Amino acid sequence: MARARLVPEYPADGAPVSFLVDYDGTISLVDVGDELLVRFVEDRAAVAEKDRAYDEGRLGSRELMLWDLSVLPEDIELLRSTAASLPQDETFARLVDVCQRRRAELEVVSDGFGFHVESNLARMGLEHLPVATNETRLSGPERTMSFPFGHPACFVCGTCKRERVRIRQAAGRVVVFVGDGTSDRFAAAHAEVVFAKRALARICAAEGWSYEPWETFEEIARWVEDAFATGRLPAGHATLPDWRAMYGTAPRPFICGPEVWGAGRSTPGPGPH
Repeated sequence: MARARLVPEYPADGAPVSFLVDYDGTISLVDVGDELLVRFVEDRAAVAEKDRAYDEGRLGSRELMLWDLSVLPEDIELLRSTAASLPQDETFARLVDVCQRRRAELEVVSDGFGFHVESNLARMGLEHLPVATNETRLSGPERTMSFPFGHPACFVCGTCKRERVRIRQAAGRVVVFVGDGTSDRFAAAHAEVVFAKRALARICAAEGWSYEPWETFEEIARWVEDAFATGRLPAGHATLPDWRAMYGTAPRPFICGPEVWGAGRSTPGPGPH
């Protein structure tokens, strides 16, 4: 895969906007990890309990994924071929095209198994996109996962989507986040523009966060084209100050990470999450 840089590089010209797009349930029409568990793990009660613990904040995604990996079949090719057979939103290519024409950065951010993202994007001709995700080794004497995009002091999530947002904001860029799931709330809490559906839409509504509902990337691409044309998104660095004066908002307080829970945790602590 075109592995993302830990510290991104941005086009010198073009729109000072970064698009961060979740993979499972967003680019992929189903959550690949969940689908593998449904198909190949018979103990549905155990899977449901782990998922409930995660949704309720009693379990971090790292611990959840390591458990998920331990109960999946050892047939590597079966896992790979099943992941490759799952449907994707083919209109994602439209959004990529809009971003490229505007010279806006786009990165795929995923807190899933990760092994399927490169090959599945390649099915759409998008293997060049930078991807920030976990690394899963399916072969060898022991299955392992590593978390190259994790937070250095918080071990709850595998990929820290929050920091993928904040590192771009620190560089003065506007961040548009697209997602659908529970883990996406940590990015949505900080992004300037959020496209949300399913669980993420429910979370945004409950928290009072503004968001754009969506179903297909075709809808998002049309919104983005119109937003660049009308100034809802800054088309260039020269227009960024005016954009911030009109649309910029104060950063929301942290809802996760060492600032809320303390350092070194692998499960969420007390406080917002």
